[in-house]
Amino acid sequence: MALTVTEREHWKDRIARRIDKAIEAVYSTKDPGLLERTEAQAKRQATKLLGIDLLMEQRDTISQEMKRLERQDVKVIRQMVATIRGCDIEEVSHDHSYRSIPFEVTAAVTRRAAILEEELLAEQELGRRILLLRREKEELLDTVWLATSGRQIKELWTKVMECLVQEPTSLQSDALQLPPDDSES
Repeated sequence: MALTVTEREHWKDRIARRIDKAIEAVYSTKDPGLLERTEAQAKRQATKLLGIDLLMEQRDTISQEMKRLERQDVKVIRQMVATIRGCDIEEVSHDHSYRSIPFEVTAAVTRRAAILEEELLAEQELGRRILLLRREKEELLDTVWLATSGRQIKELWTKVMECLVQEPTSLQSDALQLPPDDSES
């Protein structure tokens, strides 16, 4: 009786498993490290015969250095997080995979840099002009509404500015001087 393809595969796999167990039994009882040592020796000899043994050693050295630098980088990043949080580095989780600077650090730097940028610009005449223009741009929607609003909105706006102890922008001051649009009444 002929075996089917499936039956042949089954028997091939079963016999292969038995052979693997026999090989395991031979080297594990007599010399447990034989296969690993032989494999390592064969790789060393192959790299030497191919003329890349020194390059492989160089690459291993580089790889070890990269791992060391990566550990050092993670420690520096954890210290950044601890500094931002105002805590000790031991309080920063070791579980996180700090492979890049966390958002919490970049956000803190961005916020602080924005404040410092305004302070630095305010120290120079040209910088002050830029700050005035930026404020006009930020307030532009309110300015347009003021220019096209009725008397009550303009009066309310003036009182809000007084309450907040803020000065309207130059364009807002001009908009407040325009005749009110009372057609909506």
